[in-house]
Amino acid sequence: MKETYRNVDYKSLFEMTGDPFVDAGGFALEEFASHFPDLDILELIVKATNIYVDRWDAKIDSFFLNSKITQHAFKTGQKKKEETGKYFRGLLSGVGGKKGVCRLTGKKCLVFPAGRDNMVLGGSRTFINFHHNFEEGLFFSKEVLIKYFFLPLACEQVQGKIALISSNTPEIARFYSKKVCKENLSAVAHNNSTSINKAKANNPSTTLFRYADYVIMDSANIFDEKQRNLVMYHFTNFGASPSLSIYNLPFQTLQFYSLMQKVQYKDYWHNFVQQYYYKKGVKYNKDIDCYEVQNKKQKAIVAPEEYQYWGNVIYDYLLNNKSIIPYLLSYSRTDLVSFKIVRIYTIKVRRMKKETIDKIEQIADFIVACNDNQRIEKAVQKLDGVTNSYLLRRFVLKDIIAKNYEEGNEDAIVTVNEYADYLFPDLDSWKEMRDVLLIAIYERLHQMHQDMNNDNEVSNN
Repeated sequence: MKETYRNVDYKSLFEMTGDPFVDAGGFALEEFASHFPDLDILELIVKATNIYVDRWDAKIDSFFLNSKITQHAFKTGQKKKEETGKYFRGLLSGVGGKKGVCRLTGKKCLVFPAGRDNMVLGGSRTFINFHHNFEEGLFFSKEVLIKYFFLPLACEQVQGKIALISSNTPEIARFYSKKVCKENLSAVAHNNSTSINKAKANNPSTTLFRYADYVIMDSANIFDEKQRNLVMYHFTNFGASPSLSIYNLPFQTLQFYSLMQKVQYKDYWHNFVQQYYYKKGVKYNKDIDCYEVQNKKQKAIVAPEEYQYWGNVIYDYLLNNKSIIPYLLSYSRTDLVSFKIVRIYTIKVRRMKKETIDKIEQIADFIVACNDNQRIEKAVQKLDGVTNSYLLRRFVLKDIIAKNYEEGNEDAIVTVNEYADYLFPDLDSWKEMRDVLLIAIYERLHQMHQDMNNDNEVSNN
């Protein structure tokens, strides 16, 4: 970028502020400027204005309500562009500014009024009792307002609203904004852009997890250690009904999801998740392991490249911090799921103690060890019939602890401390413990059947 204007703090244009909208605008400006290195800041603003007006038909009301671009009083595109240029030329020369402190950066500088016309969800400038020191609205530096102007290039459309994905980790936030900016500019360059690009995933949870895939692909271990998160700001600034929904993927969930992409878990996880995509008029056919669309005359098979962007129950549950254990249990009744996945999920996401998981696996081994199908089936039926903590405690006491003693085993399978501290520390954990125990049993049964089939193949050969 050519540094033509001496009164512009160019360093500030690319500094993070902590505001996800402003920072995304700064990342988009950084990417935008890299495509046009010979332009100065005003020329870059003019070029972005041309995109907004000529290519997007001034459809950025979801960002800037009644701005120079979206103002209905300006009937022509040329007028919108002229007024926008006039506003920013004045901003760059200090017209309309006053000495003060930028409410976002905290820097002493010339500050300018901000509202819904030049920032996202800024509110009215007239409610002076709402703002600091009874000021007439918010006042920002020109650099902040410039970065706001480039925000649309860093966003996508999801479910008819604007979506911005950010993170508490700068490199992740920058990666998304620059990626989306490139995609928006590519669509403009190929003459197939009439508005902000629509995300492939038309669902907040799937959008977040598909973006997590990009991040993991780019930096495989980025979610393994530090408390990194992903946040989607799903908003509109349009008309009389501005709204904002915030979807947060905490680091525990991202850490778990990142581990599921590793070689030892990926196939198990993929096979499990792919059965829970949903879309109206589409059904998963387990027999042929694919999704089908029922047309009037025939069924059409849907490719993974398409259905992976649909809504998915598992992603929805992970995003909303709801347990996926019931779905893992349902799946494990017919298909093998590695218990290591369950172990990682329950410890990292559900906060179950490692000692609890260890004890559950020990109990599952005890139930399956005798290889008596009738006894195993009876135990599974009993566990399926458990509807409260009392019945589960009775099962552990009678069918596990007492049975272990009757079989003459010297060591107690469950000690008093283990019973109180790890199996039944409270009254609310019984259902998840029951389900995890069932999953562990089913995993061992699937493995037994696989081993039997393998033995039969060897003997037949």
